[in-house]
Amino acid sequence: MDDYKKYAFWLMHVPGFGQRMRKCLFLHLKNAKEVFKMPQKRLEKIPGLKEIDIINIMKTKEIFNQIEEEYVKLNEKKIYYCCIDDPEYPEQFLALKDPPYGLFYRGELPKSVRLRVGIVGARMCTEYGKGMAYEIARELAAYQVPVISAMARGIDASGHRGALDGKGMTYAVFGCGVDICYPHYHRQLYYEILKHGGILSEYLPGTEPLAYHFPMRNRLISALCDVILIIEAKQKSGSLITADFALEQGKDVYALPGRVGDALSEGCNRLISQGAGILVSIDDFLEELSLQTGRKQKKCPQKKLPLEKEESLVYSCFGLLPVRLEEVLAVTGLDIQAVSRILAALQQKNLIEEVFKNYYKRTTENV
Repeated sequence: MDDYKKYAFWLMHVPGFGQRMRKCLFLHLKNAKEVFKMPQKRLEKIPGLKEIDIINIMKTKEIFNQIEEEYVKLNEKKIYYCCIDDPEYPEQFLALKDPPYGLFYRGELPKSVRLRVGIVGARMCTEYGKGMAYEIARELAAYQVPVISAMARGIDASGHRGALDGKGMTYAVFGCGVDICYPHYHRQLYYEILKHGGILSEYLPGTEPLAYHFPMRNRLISALCDVILIIEAKQKSGSLITADFALEQGKDVYALPGRVGDALSEGCNRLISQGAGILVSIDDFLEELSLQTGRKQKKCPQKKLPLEKEESLVYSCFGLLPVRLEEVLAVTGLDIQAVSRILAALQQKNLIEEVFKNYYKRTTENV
């Protein structure tokens, strides 16, 4: 272990070590090693450092060897650590008022690129919202634009999935330890992100996903991004906290408009009324990001579907929004027996899904 990392890792284990204590210590000391070497009598002379802080520092010194062993074990599990003094530390965090002192990550840290886009939104979202998050992320991947999110249920997970299916890079910022897959049913997504991006957190491995961690996590998501896209958000939601952080940090914020009166549209519509960019169409969004200028490096993978003529006709009726059976009958001119048979065949091929009775849409991977 690098000498400075050893002591920085140790300092993160001091109970109560946060922004206040960090300011007190590093106004008078250069680094964590100096903190470790400092005798108690001299620590007591540092202004602003409380008695309990000094007690905690001295107690944590006593388990230094144990902490050092813990660090070695983390590396064996392919969990890596960098502190604020590391060259690999994301420079975007240095501009924060309260940058993380240390970061833990699996996979890799986000690389320096021209553009990164954050996609966040409601956990309990609509199929339309999931489809939009997926399709936008897949398009961004085609331009080699990394997608940043939090691997939460709903919009976040769909954004990661779209980036992965588009053969792009994606990164998840956690409000718990990077060794904890949260939510647990996203385990497959978790491991795919590790192969094509990374997972990072300011919290020590083993830290549980506590509610008060998530607002702090959101400031890191916005910091890593150049643009934040909010897809479906209630009036009071974590997504709007992310948007607020982004605006404070001088980032561009876009929102997907929705129907007036829909709870999941209130947050986005409010952002738009306050001046956020409007997601009118995916092509327009890409053009505003200066991506529709011939710089596309590879096309989004498109499936070649072996469908019969009538199957193709019915399939063409569907997109991101659910479509009623009656509309399919009207557009295709086919009788209900033929349409019912074709709908069953398309569902069997996992090309469409019935989101509620007699309403159908394309499956997420086929939007």
